[in-house]
Amino acid sequence: MLSRALDGIHILDLTQVAVGPYASFLLSTLGAQVIKVESNQHPDITRGAVEPTGVEQLKQYPGRVPGLRPWNRGALFNQRNRDKLSITLDFSQPAGKEVLKRLAAICDALVENFRAAVMDRQGLGWEVLHAVNPRLVYLKLSSQGNTGPERNYGSMGSTLEQTGGLVSITGYRSGDPLMSNETYPDPVTGIISVGALIAGLRLARRTGKGCLVDFSQREMTVGLLPAAMMDYAFNGRVQGPVGNRDAVAAPQGVYPCAGEDMWIAIAVQSDAQWQALCQVIGNQDWTRDPSLRTGAGRRQRHDQIDAKLAVWTRGFDHYDLMHRLQRRGVPAGAVLKGSELLVDAQLEARGWWEDLAPPEVGKVHRFVTTPWRMSASPFRPSTPAPSLGEHNDTVYLDILGLSRAEYASLQNAGIISTEPRWLRA
Repeated sequence: MLSRALDGIHILDLTQVAVGPYASFLLSTLGAQVIKVESNQHPDITRGAVEPTGVEQLKQYPGRVPGLRPWNRGALFNQRNRDKLSITLDFSQPAGKEVLKRLAAICDALVENFRAAVMDRQGLGWEVLHAVNPRLVYLKLSSQGNTGPERNYGSMGSTLEQTGGLVSITGYRSGDPLMSNETYPDPVTGIISVGALIAGLRLARRTGKGCLVDFSQREMTVGLLPAAMMDYAFNGRVQGPVGNRDAVAAPQGVYPCAGEDMWIAIAVQSDAQWQALCQVIGNQDWTRDPSLRTGAGRRQRHDQIDAKLAVWTRGFDHYDLMHRLQRRGVPAGAVLKGSELLVDAQLEARGWWEDLAPPEVGKVHRFVTTPWRMSASPFRPSTPAPSLGEHNDTVYLDILGLSRAEYASLQNAGIISTEPRWLRA
């Protein structure tokens, strides 16, 4: 069997919630052995509440049933943490700190997404772990970066959309700023940080020395809107929410299709694409207006075009219309719901989904894979996300080489366990 790109790489994963777990999942699909470390006092919050209450909390569980161990059934955790080994370790305790150092000594990389000062405060920052393992690549996915006056600020993807400026240009035209509601920076940061970590690993292999990869999630978010910043730098113009419009494409928008709440996105970027759209429409009288032959003319009459297009698109299935337009070279995409994505023919053909039945979830569910395929590093099905501390025995005894007495001592002290610590008698 062909090896994978990162076979033989060992990564200590201290991340939680979204950006870090997604990054380490992508690394695991490339062959890295990822050891997910969670405190048994404060497990990854996406695992699911220990004692869930209320309708919103119940939504994260299969069938909205929390089960006997709800901390192993959370949907987001099961999505982002496949292919990993799970251990618990309370490294706020002296014995736990020493164990973490021993783990860092046998790993190639460590990833964490705490506030910038957390690991330093625990006595486990870059300088300490670099002394323990000079080849270690330390990826620090902090909110603001490891320097500057806001170094210790925390964030979620929803707040990064604000401080990164992204929300200033999203929303309805002439309306208030609106969030994406999908914490947009998180998955983008996760993907980009994979490249940063691999670059650090390559440097360590070439020089024999590890490095600190100081990754600012906010700076990555700011980098998503260079056009708005350059518009102000060059023209002194502050962009605001533009809805579905574009500075160049016209018409561009989302238009209703046949059926309830069905839509298609269309973006005409050139005069040739406009002519192709007109041909698909059937060269109706309004499409032959000479003032619409140029982009400037179409932008000037965008509202009128939208009204006409909306009447026409209502007569089509959104998938069918997408295919018709794409065949003529017109950029168009059906607006798909979750239920449609799960059975989408293109994603199915690409092998984008994999079907897994996590032991404590029960029935088979569809999970996303990676957005790439490598001819020399073949895709392999992942293992389900681990239950809390599922691999304590494997990691501590077999990989780290603790003695049975050391292992029992950590268990008796409550530093490691297979359930949240406050549930223990």
